[in-house]
Amino acid sequence: MKRLWQYYFFTFIICLSILLVQDTGCVKEYSFEGASQDTIPVDTTQTDTLDTITTPPAITFPQCPSCQVTNQIDLGHWGFKVGETYLCGTYTNSGFFSGLSKTSFTFFGPSSCSADTGIVVSVYLSVPLNQDRYGLTTDAAAFYYYDHNSPDDILDSRHTAKFTVTVQSFINATGVVTGTFAGDVYTANGEIVHITDGQYKATLY
Repeated sequence: MKRLWQYYFFTFIICLSILLVQDTGCVKEYSFEGASQDTIPVDTTQTDTLDTITTPPAITFPQCPSCQVTNQIDLGHWGFKVGETYLCGTYTNSGFFSGLSKTSFTFFGPSSCSADTGIVVSVYLSVPLNQDRYGLTTDAAAFYYYDHNSPDDILDSRHTAKFTVTVQSFINATGVVTGTFAGDVYTANGEIVHITDGQYKATLY
């Protein structure tokens, strides 16, 4: 009987020890997981490198010594700026579209820096140029900066971007139209380029 009691007692002690060891193991494991979560290093020195990335211009043109920005453009000439480059040239033709009651006109001609490049501008107005007119502005215009050596225009306007032409003055007695143009045009790759300081002075027939 005494041995049986001792057997039960030792069995109880062994089971109790096993339970205590298992319970302690769980607590340690939980504490370790908690510690690992609390000690994850955080990198506070990381910076956003996107702020330092600069976008290159969509297209650049070499400076042309023959082209200088002037406040008063000469008759038969055109000019405009892309970025810091001023491009200019002359007209080989200019005039009204036939059959449209002098509500539309065009002018085109080569660049002074390259005979293979030049512009074509077509303008559509809401009123006819059948008398002296001043300060007419329209978004109904088309602009092309062409290259005879390429199947694609260097720059062209599209209906998805605003391009504006202003008739500052039209003198009916002489047929001379003077104005400005500016707006967004597209490269052959579809990138947008902003034209500024556009000027023209032509005789319309």
